[in-house]
Amino acid sequence: MNTRSAPRQLSRGMAALLGLAVALTSVVLVIPLLRFDGALQEGDVASRTFVAAHGQQFESEALTEAARTEKAAAVGEDSLPVDLTIRDQQRDRATRYLDQVRGIVARSELTAQQKQDQISNLTGSQALSGPERTALQSLTPPELQTLSQRVATGIDALLSHALKQADIEAGVREQVNKEIPPPVPDDARGSAAAIDAQRTAFTAVLRSFSVETFKVDTAATERKRAEARQSVAPVIRSFSTGQVIVTEGQRISAQDIEALKATGVIEDGLDLFSLAGGAVIAAGLGLFLGVYAYLFQPFRAPVRRRMVVVVVTFAVVMAAARVALPLVTPDTEARYFAFALPVSIAAIIAACFADLSFAVVVAIAAGLFAAFVGGTAPQIAGSSYVGSLQSLELGMAYTACGMAGAAAVNRASRLGRFAFAAVVVALSNAAVMGVFWLVSAQRDNLDLAWIALAAGVHGLAAAVISVGLFVVLAMVFGVTTRIQLMELAQSEHPLLRQLQEEAPGTYHHSTLVGALAERAATRIGADSLLVRVGAYYHDIGKLAMPDHYVENMLDGHPSPHDSMPPAESAKVIRAHVTNGLELAKKHRLPSVVRDFIPQHHGTRLVTYFYRNATAAGAQVNLLDYRYEGPKPQTREAAIVMLADSSEAVVRSRPGDNARAIDEAVDSVFAERLSEGQLDECDITLRDLREVAASFKATLRAVYHPRVQYPSPTPEEIATLARGETPMASR
Repeated sequence: MNTRSAPRQLSRGMAALLGLAVALTSVVLVIPLLRFDGALQEGDVASRTFVAAHGQQFESEALTEAARTEKAAAVGEDSLPVDLTIRDQQRDRATRYLDQVRGIVARSELTAQQKQDQISNLTGSQALSGPERTALQSLTPPELQTLSQRVATGIDALLSHALKQADIEAGVREQVNKEIPPPVPDDARGSAAAIDAQRTAFTAVLRSFSVETFKVDTAATERKRAEARQSVAPVIRSFSTGQVIVTEGQRISAQDIEALKATGVIEDGLDLFSLAGGAVIAAGLGLFLGVYAYLFQPFRAPVRRRMVVVVVTFAVVMAAARVALPLVTPDTEARYFAFALPVSIAAIIAACFADLSFAVVVAIAAGLFAAFVGGTAPQIAGSSYVGSLQSLELGMAYTACGMAGAAAVNRASRLGRFAFAAVVVALSNAAVMGVFWLVSAQRDNLDLAWIALAAGVHGLAAAVISVGLFVVLAMVFGVTTRIQLMELAQSEHPLLRQLQEEAPGTYHHSTLVGALAERAATRIGADSLLVRVGAYYHDIGKLAMPDHYVENMLDGHPSPHDSMPPAESAKVIRAHVTNGLELAKKHRLPSVVRDFIPQHHGTRLVTYFYRNATAAGAQVNLLDYRYEGPKPQTREAAIVMLADSSEAVVRSRPGDNARAIDEAVDSVFAERLSEGQLDECDITLRDLREVAASFKATLRAVYHPRVQYPSPTPEEIATLARGETPMASR
């Protein structure tokens, strides 16, 4: 027992660890290290008009590089010296081909079709089309001889110089026009058809045997292009403060990104000022939550596991907001997507695993911090919010949703409370957005539909995700929830049903102790549900030998202890603690409930049999009569110990007047204090006075004096036998 102040279950070291974990998580989210694709990229369409944050004159690397690339591209490629053997080979191939054609044309025994078939089978004719082979076949042998000379001359002219593949067609046309000009009326060279046939044949053969002779001199070309690039002067750009760089709807280019960076619109790289600001915000948030947790002790046992659950949830929710907010902002079309993000999950989970006051603090911290993250996440300064009030609106909405959700699920004993939380979160969100819609300069009735949708999505998502996290995290971290305690408090639980059937006296005693302890716990602010459940199961070990405990003995039947030595009887009585722990483990009762089994007796003596042994003058070993403990470690365990003893003493003493009950309760409290049974728990003298007063009031109601009814008169009995209603005398 603590006569001054209760010892702090959350030590300074643990509180500091909580603050440090929050600070480290937060600093990663707010310093400009992780962008999460929140920046403008080349090719994006500007969501709004961007103007220079400050004046700047700078060398435009993008424009300079573009000019240098253009200048270098304009430099032609240098060629290596032409390999004349290629020219000679192609000329000889063309000459041989035409000699073969002339030989086929000169054969008079062949028909025209046969001549054409043989020409088409010659090597080199595959590149000629049907009409071109027909024109070639139409020439006489002398004309073919002249054509051969012209082709040789043309190949010498074309392939003696560096010739690219793309220039072959133009070179061929030039040679054809030079050697065989197009026909004109009254041409002395012959008919236009004959001249056209010569031109067609000449063009086809010359094109077929002309090949590329251009070979790039890579070294010389690169040297000239490098010289051309160096000759381009740097491009200088100048912007004045407020000058438009990119207009809304414009596709953003590389030079626009460069200008936005140079004029301070885009934050590029690690800014020491941003780093310092983020570190201060993160440290302040961690310090705030850590100090609050230490001063107000919001976590019940198991403290560390509950603290870890809350910190992990807060970190995950903030990280999710950091990822999602840049994707849904800026909200230029008033779709309110950012308000649909279920940031309130952090506060709802905090309310499930800590006190409501701490959950409210988490709601405020999460709401304001998420709004801050939304404003600092993108690289573009101020681009995440539209208007000066949107950050305030988002922060207020997140905070209101968190506080409403936390209040809805606080001390929830049924999962249905999460459905109620979905409703109140949605209404709170809609209320905040509705207020800002009313004060907005530009209002559209369609916005109300988007507000309702965003609020509904936030509420539903927060409730569904929170209930899943609540169940999973409680299981993973081994934290007993109020929902689990409510299940244990049901009379249909197998252990309670077995207790009711096999040890009805113990069951009645346990339920009465539960009622006593629950009311007292509520009065001093202890966990009343945990107290009630602990009281229900504190004596389940008596199921091993129920007939050895006085409350289960039938009137008129001898007690089994009458034939047992006191030490043996004390051993049987003390065994209900060890038997109870075994049953609790078998039925997987949570540790917070199992703790009531050994602690409700502490290290007390089995007084009745100890005193019998000493009265008989026998050698007494105290260890044979003392419970192993431990003493009560929490206020809840102390209340159950006191309720257990008070109920038993009051029931065993004769007399049911108020004074006798008060004296019995006071004697129990004085005895437990003198024994030191309350020295290891955090209950105070003020708490004990309130608990004693509560016990007295409850026990007076249970053991109040009864009215002594008079015996029925003969007339009344006769009247009832005839089925008549007796008349009341006047």
